[in-house]
Amino acid sequence: MSTDVEPAGVVDDESFFRTLVEHGSDAIISIDADSTILFANRSVERVFGYEPAELVGEPLTVVMPERFQAAHHAAIAEYVETGERTLDWNDVELPGEHKDGHEVQLSITFEEHRYDGKRVFSGIMRDVTDRVERERKLERQNEQLERFAGILSHDLRDPLNTARAQVALAKNADDPTEYLDELERVHDRMGELIEDVLTLTKQGQTVGEPEPVSPRAVAEEAWQTVGSGDATLSVEDVGVVQADRERLRSLFENLLGNAVHHGGDCVTVEVGPLPADDGFYVEDDGPGIPAEDREDVFDYGFTTDDGGTGFGLNIVESIADAHGWEVTVAESEAGGARFEFAGVRLGADDE
Repeated sequence: MSTDVEPAGVVDDESFFRTLVEHGSDAIISIDADSTILFANRSVERVFGYEPAELVGEPLTVVMPERFQAAHHAAIAEYVETGERTLDWNDVELPGEHKDGHEVQLSITFEEHRYDGKRVFSGIMRDVTDRVERERKLERQNEQLERFAGILSHDLRDPLNTARAQVALAKNADDPTEYLDELERVHDRMGELIEDVLTLTKQGQTVGEPEPVSPRAVAEEAWQTVGSGDATLSVEDVGVVQADRERLRSLFENLLGNAVHHGGDCVTVEVGPLPADDGFYVEDDGPGIPAEDREDVFDYGFTTDDGGTGFGLNIVESIADAHGWEVTVAESEAGGARFEFAGVRLGADDE
């Protein structure tokens, strides 16, 4: 009787573990000391968008954002030469770069082993993008709650105290009507604060389902609300963007209204595309924003106007962030303010 049959439950260990590595849920990439990819399992396609065969023989930097590439090469070179690690090898959170260019948040564990007498380094990578985004959303919500607490404890308390003082003076005055104008001003101020708080509450860092939207059309709609006197709006062919139309309108209303408020009734505001169709700009020929204030203008509560709430540009930044755009402020050619929105990806305007 033959004794060559394997007992039930016994498997080929090498085949079994090769299957685990090849088809596991985590992406695994192995490189040599020169950072050339030697092996990639099937899960790299799910995480990075590449077929494994597309990566083998390529430098590891093909799945790495450019800003980390120099640091990676320096760290590998130092470790190979000295054996000293410049970072923890267990559960390191770093971004990778997908085949289509977007970044993927990863939790990475590194291993070193020898194969055919050569040093081989492997990264076991888990896509944690969803968890990181949830954490960021929670952090933004906490920041928003702190802002609201500040509004309740200070921004609304001050005008409320002023209103109470005016009422007390009116009660003891021969002609209480002289205090009505000040009370009206205080109540208007409180109304502005409440409206801006409601805007932040409704919009915050969230947007609805993006759709193809014409910034030109939305800017012209917003101008109908905030335009004033002899102020002029000039809109170049910007194309279309993927955006929440209502949030984009609020963005333009805040920017255009800000330009009219600070630039006066005769201000000229221009909207146009950035080079290489990477986004759009909004600029004016008003007094501009001093260079020393440009890093602070998007901060909650920052204002150079005694009557301002300091929420407008913070709302603009929040809406841009929610769309994945980057907003910066500079000086226009006319010396006014220029706001640039990058990373927007403009398309042809069919409207």
